Amino acid sequence: MIEIRMVRAEKKDAEELASISKKAYESDVEVGAPGPGGPPGYDSPSSHQRFMQFMDYFKILLDDNIVGGIFARSGGKKHHVLEGIFVDPPHHNKGIGTQAMELLWGLYPDVQIWTLGTPEWNVRTRHFYEKLGFIQVGWEKGDSNWRGVWYQKVMDSSSPYEMTKIGELKDGLKDITVEGVILTIASSRKVTSRSTGKILNVANAELGDATGKIVLVLWSEQISQVKVEDRVRIEFGYVNSYRGVNQLNIGWTGRLITLL
Repeated sequence: MIEIRMVRAEKKDAEELASISKKAYESDVEVGAPGPGGPPGYDSPSSHQRFMQFMDYFKILLDDNIVGGIFARSGGKKHHVLEGIFVDPPHHNKGIGTQAMELLWGLYPDVQIWTLGTPEWNVRTRHFYEKLGFIQVGWEKGDSNWRGVWYQKVMDSSSPYEMTKIGELKDGLKDITVEGVILTIASSRKVTSRSTGKILNVANAELGDATGKIVLVLWSEQISQVKVEDRVRIEFGYVNSYRGVNQLNIGWTGRLITLL
């Protein structure tokens, strides 16, 4: 049986990891991809360096040679999200991805729930994740060209992950996971981005659960991704106060998931 090791990726590994990532993601044309390509930054060494800076990024080693990479992000001690895993195509179907996932779980024994997304068309990754015990809980519609299947895996059914209740939300909270129902969506309005100067659309929705309600801020494409009565989950959201009213924000690192 092939045995791998996982070691923290370093800046000097970025070029090789980006090259392997490019080959791995572009091989998805064999399993339904609409064309060659991958997620943002998949083939860029500078992007992989940035992933190393903001996420837990590990290189996958076989006989001391890099054959892939895996990186995850923390939503607190109990919740992590897998942001990416890739294996050099010549090493596909050898159990390397499964071993890497198991090693990753072992590094974070306190995590109660893992989540991740993969394109609806990717039969290879969907089979892989479902074989590992991931269950689809919803859809991520962040890409206009395809839907993402959103999965979760509860690590111990006797100790389920407890999401934050809307009634518990306070100004300053971050990296929170919240579920609720879209009660209303106001008409969108145009605002100017402070960072880019671009004109953006923004709309306030009302999100509720049994414990309360809160304003959910939707930007641009997010506005059309949900409708009234949808059950949604916000992962990696944060709360701030605007004119004395608490608002739940998704942010550029957050996820808006429409639940099944």
